[in-house]
Amino acid sequence: MKKLGQLKNEGYSVCVPQKAEIDTGIIGKLKSQLMCKVDETVIHVLYAFDYLTRGKAIVDEDGDLITFLEYNLEKKLVVVDGDLNLWYALLLQNSEDLDDEVEIEILSSTSKYFPF
Repeated sequence: MKKLGQLKNEGYSVCVPQKAEIDTGIIGKLKSQLMCKVDETVIHVLYAFDYLTRGKAIVDEDGDLITFLEYNLEKKLVVVDGDLNLWYALLLQNSEDLDDEVEIEILSSTSKYFPF
């Protein structure tokens, strides 16, 4: 696991599935829980190539569609579906320390977090 800031310094960027299923109620609850968190917050991600191989569309932080033709596809990470609500709750906090507070765990393509 690495800190989000470390990965960004290494040139990685975090993307999300294009048709993400998020729940605003859960995001609101997570935002309030994050205000008094005790442990490190861990976001699970996969390499973009694994998502694209399975026919899933992904977008970057600007909303641009990611394809196999990206020049730095190996540096694109995608938040797994189970962590999307938490990811958006973290982004909505507008914390300046987000890069230092969030741990990123890169999973293998055969992980339980990414069903076939």
